[in-house]
Amino acid sequence: MKKASLYGTSALVFLALTGCAQQTKSDANAQLNDQSVMALNWFQQSGEYQALAYQAFTTATYAFDKAQSLTGKQKAVVVDLDETMIDNSAYSAWQVKANKPFDDKSWSRWTHAEQAKAIPGAVSFAQYVDSHGGTMFYVSNRAQNDYAATVANLQRLGFPNVTEKTLRLNTATSNKQARFDEIKNEGYNIVLYIGDNLNDFGAATYHKGNAERRNFVASNHNLFGTQFIVLPNPYYGDWESGLAPNYNQLTPEQKLKVRDDALKAWNGK
Repeated sequence: MKKASLYGTSALVFLALTGCAQQTKSDANAQLNDQSVMALNWFQQSGEYQALAYQAFTTATYAFDKAQSLTGKQKAVVVDLDETMIDNSAYSAWQVKANKPFDDKSWSRWTHAEQAKAIPGAVSFAQYVDSHGGTMFYVSNRAQNDYAATVANLQRLGFPNVTEKTLRLNTATSNKQARFDEIKNEGYNIVLYIGDNLNDFGAATYHKGNAERRNFVASNHNLFGTQFIVLPNPYYGDWESGLAPNYNQLTPEQKLKVRDDALKAWNGK
């Protein structure tokens, strides 16, 4: 009886500790999500975000027109999709309200709902390129099983020439460089890359820390606005994983600490 009682007590203590740990993790996840609220408010509600999006595509149109054609090669524009051409902020807002971390299953449910909206200016830009002798290539790290839903969503929004040739989703790696090289090897002259993530411009920043990512920008500053166009995305991206080595493997509590430690704050004096 004493042993049974001891085992029973130990089991209760274990369950209590497990419950506390799960609650702590849940609280930390909630804090991580809550830190996205103002960024999402800005993205969804501010005129400033819309202005920046229109500004990006106006600049992209000018850069496309100015880009030199290569003999025998058609001009091509390579664009990312999520938070570059289409707006998935409703999914991230759902994460906040439901207190859910990102996961592939819920993301796939979102893509299959086909409810992403067009970023301001994106459809008009794509149509301009398509009607002025260029080819749009939509290069995204969405999964292949989301292909049909992605095509349907893009076509309903009015994006032109969305085909098996022009829509290139993730196959073996999230590093897009191989897909960029394929487009070039098919005889296209890529004159412009558009994205919300430095990785949308090539492999140079892939899996790199933020110091290296900033160095890439500094070293290539003259290409931004001429060959590289960046759309603002303050609520997710590889800049977050660039905050610390192996960031994506950290616990929610550790991520909160990394975020806090990265702040450069005034000392109050």
